[in-house]
Amino acid sequence: MIIMAQKRESGSRNARRLRREGKIPAVVYGYDFENKHIAVNRSELMSALKKSRRNDKFELKVDDGETYRVIIRELQWHPYKDEIVHIDFYKLTEGRPVVVDVPVKVVGEAKGVKMGGDLYQPRKKVTIEALPEAIPNEIEVDVSDLMIGDVIHVFDLKMPEGVRVKSSKNYTVVAILGKVLEEKGEEEEEGLEEVSEEETE
Repeated sequence: MIIMAQKRESGSRNARRLRREGKIPAVVYGYDFENKHIAVNRSELMSALKKSRRNDKFELKVDDGETYRVIIRELQWHPYKDEIVHIDFYKLTEGRPVVVDVPVKVVGEAKGVKMGGDLYQPRKKVTIEALPEAIPNEIEVDVSDLMIGDVIHVFDLKMPEGVRVKSSKNYTVVAILGKVLEEKGEEEEEGLEEVSEEETE
């Protein structure tokens, strides 16, 4: 997909003027690349975003004649209006890995959920490192065989070829919580009540 852009001057006053004109201030940065301040048309960008997924690649064509292959690294939203106020584009360099956040998509219905448990997903995304052409749009996690008490950690995830987890901690991504612990707790309470009754007899 192609995004048209114009070169701009930096500064908050210039940024406010561009927003009044229906444009969004942005910056392009990357490895061994001097930051470039640009602006994109708001309606054109929103149209492109509706057709794209996380970490899709774009051809960014600037009015100075330069074209860059980029991904959107960050969208900054207005604190109370539903509108984007700034965009960070990351320029991709062939042969150089990129560190990005990728959404975690849960697929299947866990056996533990069918038994009355609850699916707990504390992490909605995972940080990975990959070459530009290997960056996935999402990481799928099949939970179909998970029972109550089962947990999937980040290092259990099956990564596509050429993709690796960028983390030093084996944190929880998905877990099935349920009534096993609740029932165990109730049984222990009943046992204590029985002992207490025996002691008073």
